[in-house]
Amino acid sequence: RWSSSADAPLAASPASFLLPFLQQRRSVSILSSLSDNPTAYSRRIRRGRGPSSGKGKTSGRGHKGQKQHGKVPRGFQGGQTPLEVVKGKRGFTNKYGPALGPETRDS
Repeated sequence: RWSSSADAPLAASPASFLLPFLQQRRSVSILSSLSDNPTAYSRRIRRGRGPSSGKGKTSGRGHKGQKQHGKVPRGFQGGQTPLEVVKGKRGFTNKYGPALGPETRDS
C-alpha cells in the first residue's frame, strides 16, 4: 500500500501520449500529391536467363514431357476424348425422368 499520494507513481494521462497523433495536420491538397510507393510493383520475371536468375534452365517447366517441349491446348487429355465432349458442358435432359414443374400447395 502507498502511505501517501506523494509516494504513488505518476500515471501518464491518455491524452499525453496521444497528443502527437492528435495534433497532426494534413494539407487540403493531399489528393493531388498522392503517388505509388516505388517498391509497390515487382519486375517482370525474365525466364531462361541463366541459373542465377532463379528461372533459368527449364524456366519453371520441369524436365521432359509434352508440356515441357511444346504447347498443349488447355483441357487436352492426351488424346482421350475429353470429358466435356463425352458428358457435355451442362449435362443432358433425361427423357425418362419425372416431369418437374412448379409445386402446387393447398393453403
